[in-house]
Amino acid sequence: MKKRMIIIIVWLVTMATLGIGIPVVSASDTEVMGSQPNKGVIEIQDTGSEELQAVPLHGEWEFYWNQRLEPKDFANHSWTPAYITVPSSWENDPSDEPAHSGHGFGTYRLILHVPASDLGRNKSLFIQSIGSAYRLWIDGEERPGLGIVGSSLEEEQPQSHINLVFFQPKREKLELIIQVSNYSFREGGINREIVYGDTDALIPRILKKLLYDIFIIGGFLMIGLYHLIVCGMRKRDFSTLFVSLVSLAVSMRTLFINGYLSKELLGIESWEALTRLEYMSEIFGFIALVFLMKSLYPREVHKVMMRFAMILSVGLVLFILLTPARVYTESMLLQGALKGAVLLYFIIYVGIKAYLCKREGALIHLAALFLIVCALVNDTLYYLRMVNTVELLSYSIVPFIMAQAVIVSYRYIRLSRRNDTLLEELEAVNLSLEQKVAERTQSLQEANERRTKVLANIAHDLGTPLVGIQTCLQLMIKGKLSNNNNKMTEQLLDKTIYMKRLVDDLFELSKLESHNMDFKFEKVDVRLWFEELFGKFEADLENEGMSLNKQIADSLVGTKSCFVRIDKYRMLQVLQNFMDNAVKFSKGISGVIDLRGSIRLSEGGASYEFVLEVADYGKGIAKEDQAQVFNRFYRSRENNETGSGLGLAIVKEIVRQHQGEVGVRSGQDAGSVFYFILPAASDEA
Repeated sequence: MKKRMIIIIVWLVTMATLGIGIPVVSASDTEVMGSQPNKGVIEIQDTGSEELQAVPLHGEWEFYWNQRLEPKDFANHSWTPAYITVPSSWENDPSDEPAHSGHGFGTYRLILHVPASDLGRNKSLFIQSIGSAYRLWIDGEERPGLGIVGSSLEEEQPQSHINLVFFQPKREKLELIIQVSNYSFREGGINREIVYGDTDALIPRILKKLLYDIFIIGGFLMIGLYHLIVCGMRKRDFSTLFVSLVSLAVSMRTLFINGYLSKELLGIESWEALTRLEYMSEIFGFIALVFLMKSLYPREVHKVMMRFAMILSVGLVLFILLTPARVYTESMLLQGALKGAVLLYFIIYVGIKAYLCKREGALIHLAALFLIVCALVNDTLYYLRMVNTVELLSYSIVPFIMAQAVIVSYRYIRLSRRNDTLLEELEAVNLSLEQKVAERTQSLQEANERRTKVLANIAHDLGTPLVGIQTCLQLMIKGKLSNNNNKMTEQLLDKTIYMKRLVDDLFELSKLESHNMDFKFEKVDVRLWFEELFGKFEADLENEGMSLNKQIADSLVGTKSCFVRIDKYRMLQVLQNFMDNAVKFSKGISGVIDLRGSIRLSEGGASYEFVLEVADYGKGIAKEDQAQVFNRFYRSRENNETGSGLGLAIVKEIVRQHQGEVGVRSGQDAGSVFYFILPAASDEA
C-alpha cells in the first residue's frame, strides 16, 4: 500500500507541475461573441465591453480543392464551395465532405463579420501553423504568408512557424482568403487555430508561448551542461553523462520545433532541415535514455534489447537522412510505437526487476520513465491529430530530471556518511598508529641501548685479554720475560682460549637469533632420554667430586609413553650449561645436585608438558637479578668472572626454537633451580 501511495504522489506532483506550465485560456478569450448561421461565415458581436478580445476562428470555412484562388477570382466568378473544419488537417476533415489526400493544394475562404467598434483599430491574426506554405489576403489586400505555395513538390518552398499579421478593419464584413499547399509534410491545411483579436491581447499570448519554449530550451540546456560538468569531474559516473544527453536532446528538440526561435537563434530557415533535426533529436534522446537505464541497472538490461535499441536508432537515423520529410513524417506513428515498445520494456521488465532486486532509485526511475512513455504516446497522437491535448514530453522530462537529482543527492548523502565513518576510523587508526609508533620508537631505543651495551660488553670482554696479551708480548720483546716462561705462556693460552670461546658464543647466538641454525629434530621417549642424561652427567659430576640425584614424576601419564621432538645435541648443550653453572656456584658450599623430570598437563589441559630441572644448593641468586640471568653478558654473580655471559642467552634461544620456555627459581643463600619446559605428547595422541 505504501508503494502505491508513493507512485500516486509522484503522479499528482507531476500533474501539478504540468498544470503550472500549460497556457490557460479564459472563457472570455475563447468565447465567440456571436453566432454562425451560415457555413463559411463567422460573426463577432460587440458586447460593449472594454476587455481586449482574442477570438479563435473555429468553424467551417469554404474550401476549394486543387484551386489557387485570389480575391479577384471571387470578384469575377461564382464558385461552388466545399466546406472544411478549421482547425484540422484536410485529409482528416471531420465535416461531411470527402477526405482529401495529405499532399496537394487548395484555397480557404471565410467571411468575417466584425463589430463597428473594431473599425480603424489595430487588429491582428495569430496564425500558429499552416502546412506547409500559404499566402494570405485580408479584405482583398495581400498580407505576409510563409513559404511559396506551389502546385507540385518542385514549385513549393515549405516554411512553418508562428505568424502575427497586423491590419486595421475598414468595414464590418471582412474576407479572408488563404492559399495553402502541402507536399512536404504528413498533413496539410490549417491544422492549428487562427485567432482574431486586439494586437495588445495577442502579443502577450505569443510571448507566453515563446517564453515557455525559451524556458524549456534554457532550463534543459543548463541541466545538461551541469551534468556534463559533473561527468567530467567524476569520469566513472556515466549515468550523469546520459542524463546530460537526455536533457540536451529535450532542449534541442524544443528549439527545432519552434521555427521562429530557430531562425532567430540559429539562423536556420529551412523547414526541411528543422524537421530533420527535430526527429534526429528525438532519436538522440531515446538512445541516451536507453543507455542511461543500462548504466543504472546493468544486470537487469538484456544485451539483446540493447542491440535492438541500437539497431532501431541507427535504422531510424538512416531513414530520416535518406528520405524526404514528407516520407519519414508519414511514419511518425510507427516510429513512436517502436520507441514506446522499447521504453515499455525498461518499465515493465527492467524497472520492476530492479525494484524487486532493491536497486538504488528503482521505484523513482520506474515512475518517471512511465511518465515519459505516457507523454511520448500522447505527443505522437497529438501530432497525428488523434487526440485534442497538449504536448507533454517536455513536461514529463522534468520529474525525470528531478528524480535524478534526488538519487544523486541520496548518493552524496550516503557518500558523505561513509566518508564521516571512514574519517572516524582513520582518526582511530591514526591514534593507534601514533601509539604503535611511540611503542616501536621506545622499543627501538631500548634495542639500540641494548645493542650499545652489547657492543660495549664485547669490546670490554675482547679488550681485557687483548691488553694482557699485548703487555706480555711487549715484555718479551724488551727481554724482560723469557721465552721459556711456562706460567706466562699458560696465561697467554688461557686468554686466547677465552677470546675464541667468546667469539664462538657470539657467532652461535647470532645464528640462533637469526634462525640460521640448523636443527635435527627427532622423536624421543622422555623416560629413555632422562635416563640417558642422568647417566652422562652422573659420571661427569663424580669426576668433580660431586654427586647427582635423579627424581622423575609421571603419575599424571601413568604407564603411557610420552615423547618430545628435540635436537638431542642442542638440548644436551642446554643441560651442560645448567650443570656447569650448578657445579660452579655450589662448589665449597654443597656437593649435591638434583636432576628432576616431570610430565604434567598444560594449562589448558589439552596437551602434556615435560619439565626438566637442575637444582643446586649454592649461594643462589638475588631476586632483583633473576630477571637478568638469561640476558647477554650477565656476569654479576660471584665466581663468574671467567664466563662469557652468553651461555644462558644461548640456552634461552635453543629452548625457544623448540617451542619451549626456560626459567629460574632461586633465593639468596637458598640455591637455584634452572629449568626448561617442552611440549610433549603421549603415544595415544
